[in-house]
Amino acid sequence: MGEHQNKIGHLNMIEGIIDRMGHNSFSLKQWAVGIMIAIYAFAGENSHKAVIVTIIPLIVFWILDSYYLMTERKFRCLYDEVRKKEEKNIDFNMNYNSIKVGMKDVSKYCLVKVAFSKTILPFYFVCIITTLIIYFVKF
Repeated sequence: MGEHQNKIGHLNMIEGIIDRMGHNSFSLKQWAVGIMIAIYAFAGENSHKAVIVTIIPLIVFWILDSYYLMTERKFRCLYDEVRKKEEKNIDFNMNYNSIKVGMKDVSKYCLVKVAFSKTILPFYFVCIITTLIIYFVKF
């Protein structure tokens, strides 16, 4: 156990960052829903004017959430690289930009591709569609 102490310490540091990225992503989703509900509650008869006020924060949260997922993916790649290193080569470097990525994997780390991934797109798509339905369809 003691012979891999540096590697374990470095992997724990990376795991902590990955955990924070996941938590930040979840918090953004909570905030997005909370702001939607608050705007719905205060819109009243001015619902047509409030569409922009609702959709703009949703788009901002969508971009931020995509950024956190993209960063989480980069740290997962760093984790995988550190996992494969020899103990003597552990330098506690947290820079994920120094990792060599194969051409087939490059798109996984693109913000636009992440924004339209199956883990991000459905949530924000449903939020935006729900907003449009609530404001434009009279029940």
